[in-house]
Amino acid sequence: MNDTSSAAARNGGGVTDEAVREVVLQAMRLANMAREEGSRLEVAPGAAIFGADSPLDSLGLVALLLDIEDGLRTIGCDVVLGDERAMSQRRSPFRNVPSLVAYITGSVRG
Repeated sequence: MNDTSSAAARNGGGVTDEAVREVVLQAMRLANMAREEGSRLEVAPGAAIFGADSPLDSLGLVALLLDIEDGLRTIGCDVVLGDERAMSQRRSPFRNVPSLVAYITGSVRG
């Protein structure tokens, strides 16, 4: 493996939107296991994650992002989600599943 291909593998160069989406949804399922019925997240491809349409508070968001980062590492994608770049965006990449998947895949692909 040359330097370019090994860097791509470390950074999730072959990671698909579908694989990232499944990691996000699995982390949401995991988060729901610790939440009471009335405060569970909707687990669906278009579901809200953070904001007015979600029961998740900022501490819950941090925990969810850590679970997502762990899941992404299992598929070969090493991304930090709670960095300055993510937090400084005009529209939060954490507002729903599609925006988070797009943010993650965009970060991986550069």
